Amino acid sequence: MILIIGAFVSLVDRSVMAPLIPVIAADFGVPIEAIGHSLTVYAVAYAAFQLAWSTLAARYGRVRILIISTALAGLANLATAFTHEPVSYGITRAVSAAAFAATITTVLIYYGETLTIRQRAVATANLAAAIALGLAAGTVGAGVIAQWWGWRWAYVVIAVSALALGLGFTRLRESDTSARERLVPSLHRLAGNRWALAILAFTVAEGVLLIGVFNYLAVALQTTGASVLAAGAATAMFGAAVVAASQVMKLILDRWPTWVLMLLAGVAIIGAYVAVAVRISLGTVLAAAILLGVAWACGHTTMQTWMTDAAADSRAIGMSLFSIALFVGTSAGTAAGNIAAGAGHFGALFTLAAVVSVGYAAVTTVARARYVVRE
Repeated sequence: MILIIGAFVSLVDRSVMAPLIPVIAADFGVPIEAIGHSLTVYAVAYAAFQLAWSTLAARYGRVRILIISTALAGLANLATAFTHEPVSYGITRAVSAAAFAATITTVLIYYGETLTIRQRAVATANLAAAIALGLAAGTVGAGVIAQWWGWRWAYVVIAVSALALGLGFTRLRESDTSARERLVPSLHRLAGNRWALAILAFTVAEGVLLIGVFNYLAVALQTTGASVLAAGAATAMFGAAVVAASQVMKLILDRWPTWVLMLLAGVAIIGAYVAVAVRISLGTVLAAAILLGVAWACGHTTMQTWMTDAAADSRAIGMSLFSIALFVGTSAGTAAGNIAAGAGHFGALFTLAAVVSVGYAAVTTVARARYVVRE
């Protein structure tokens, strides 16, 4: 349970950022894109530290690394609350991202080591629900706190939560089945694993569509005059949709072929971005957030389970690369979003996302239909 809570807090840390961008920019007296760069910096730092944490965890133990990384994230959030200009804000967010990079990958590796592929599917659905709650709590919480007490208190709350979580991790036992993989041999095996490489490529596209561009739904809505609270509440429906869809998935996992889930995810992404490409309003952003939440529940959890099977002989490093791929895509998506925000061209951003999502839906559905489960 504490690992699930860890995932929840790490997602709160990420999701508070987007709805606060206009608020912080106004407080610092700088353009929106000056603060928007922090989303890209966050994604890059998160991706860059995946392999580092996996290597350290293999040597010193997963629990020890979780304790250290979570405590570091808490201190970084506390420092964020005291920043007064874009550079220091970006640096403290990067440190927090680098620290929280250890969390979700560790949970996925633990699932891969201790559960069968069917059990993993259910476990990742539960993890998706926790992640969704973190996303919802972050977006709504950021809006509420910023509206009533000021944006800095949002980071104070995360800091306290992370430090308490670090203490909680001290009671967690190391997994007896933890594999101590060597980095170079694992990378060599993965380089020759065509399915693993394909999944990583799909995951980059997923990061662009489900995290990177999604981050700018709240920003786009605020440009129409909506408050930070309204924008946060609308995009928080992403989390509610993930929770609901994740529970439905438990009922259909044994009844529907897995490729159908990838198809549903792709269709949902297409529908989401077509809606906001046509018009940016509270209604279309709300609909897009719900559809993208369904896509996350159906597609991302399927992709996670798929990777744990395809990279079974190098699972720890494979899942680290999976997270890296996700945040490489996130970086690309947020960079595109920041350019669109600076120029006020959100319609073009969402139209391009809709076009990309058509190709993503077709390729991932066919690939998953052709894949043969190894375990």
